[in-house]
Amino acid sequence: MQILILYNAPLLDSEHADYAQEAGVLESVEAVAEALASRGHVVDRLGMARDVEPLVRLARGAARPDVVVNFCEGFAGRPDLEPHAAGLLDLLGLPYTGSPSEALAVARDKARTKYLLAGAGLPTPEFEVVEIGGQPSKAMLARLATGPLFVKPAAEDASLGIGPESVVQTAAELTARVADIHRRYGPALVERFVAGREFNTSVCESPEPRVLPLAEVNFDRAAAGGWGIVTYDAKWTPESAAWTGTPVTCPADVDEMLAARLREVSLAAFRLVGCRDYARVDLRVDASGAPFILEVNANPDIAPTAGFARSLAAAGTSYADFCERLVMNAFARWRV
Repeated sequence: MQILILYNAPLLDSEHADYAQEAGVLESVEAVAEALASRGHVVDRLGMARDVEPLVRLARGAARPDVVVNFCEGFAGRPDLEPHAAGLLDLLGLPYTGSPSEALAVARDKARTKYLLAGAGLPTPEFEVVEIGGQPSKAMLARLATGPLFVKPAAEDASLGIGPESVVQTAAELTARVADIHRRYGPALVERFVAGREFNTSVCESPEPRVLPLAEVNFDRAAAGGWGIVTYDAKWTPESAAWTGTPVTCPADVDEMLAARLREVSLAAFRLVGCRDYARVDLRVDASGAPFILEVNANPDIAPTAGFARSLAAAGTSYADFCERLVMNAFARWRV
């Protein structure tokens, strides 16, 4: 088949603090291209920067792809336009991998996702959104008396804006952190901090959604300012103490009762958000053993060094097999 790998061409300067996250997609592009080429597919790449016309020309021309591997995580430097890239593929009639635009829009909006989760009776920490120019509510300030809060951007992913200072214990810390998120990213999401274990569940649809072997993040708390959290550096800065201080165990060492509960709520969240093909759900488990969903990641990083690929390997599925199934599922879905 003729395969096109579509991705957002990095626009940030290499010295920008968030460059590693934006450029991270390039590793997935090359790995998937190599995997699909090894299966006999003809693979092209297209990085969209600020112009959709190259994609439109491909869709209308003789070299129209049979399937698009959609790695677009934004457009023109705007992550909020990620769902629109999938919508454009729909409008052009191009079969594509990953979640549809509706699911990407929901998952991108962390607060909206959490409202859905809570409304469906799925466990997620209590939260509120603080819009630009606003202040945390009196109710959220009062929560500080019962334990720390966690502050992050309301509409970003890949741990953007998350560091040791994201966990706050005083009103002054909370106000300062919210103001910093407003300045750098936009609205802030404030939620109860769940102290405990952290798990990632990778969900793979083949053809029914199933949870791959669970992964647990093991924290060197000194490397995260005393808190067991996955920071931006832990994901994107290999030379940092946060990176080395957050090793992952997969399969996780977890009793079957908790594992079954983690799989149950992850599958429910996958379906609720409307994810397709693959997704990752991030969860925390408190001291009583109760799980809480932190985020649902539609179209997560599937580079060979990322957590999803680690879970594939633990399940005994080769990377090339996964990539082949991904494009074949997209092709078959479009023909129905």
